[in-house]
Amino acid sequence: MTLQNTVQDSAASVAGLEQDIDELNAEVLRLQNVARPELVALMQAGIDMDLLFRTDEYALTDTTGNRLSQMAAMLANMPGVQIQLDGFADERGDADYNHALSEKRVEFVRNLFIAAVVHPTRINASAHGEVVAQTPDIDSYALERRVSVKLFIDNSQSVASNPN
Repeated sequence: MTLQNTVQDSAASVAGLEQDIDELNAEVLRLQNVARPELVALMQAGIDMDLLFRTDEYALTDTTGNRLSQMAAMLANMPGVQIQLDGFADERGDADYNHALSEKRVEFVRNLFIAAVVHPTRINASAHGEVVAQTPDIDSYALERRVSVKLFIDNSQSVASNPN
């Protein structure tokens, strides 16, 4: 085989690879266009979750904190996703103390997102203080010691113009 034949074979291989890449890129775009409307609709509706805290504490357990940090790291790469944090305490104890505790809880969670490089302007945080439990028992109180997290795409922003 001559050098010229080797060069021609290599050029043909490169051309074939370029065509394969173009076809794969077209397929990726097609899949993104198919999946994006469902994802956008889901994020516009919002995804809600509650982070529960122990009595009189404002830090999450290591397991929950680590999982939240992992999620926050993924959200750092999704600039269109906004985060709403709402902190609460159960009704036991002084109202002022409970409000301060709910503020500490919200701030703790907010700082986890910021440590994962989520820009602070994407996070809206509110502390609400104490919430009256449905029934005055330990289990109901546990559900009120929380930070509610809502992830959403702001409906007022144009998603259709986003090329990503």
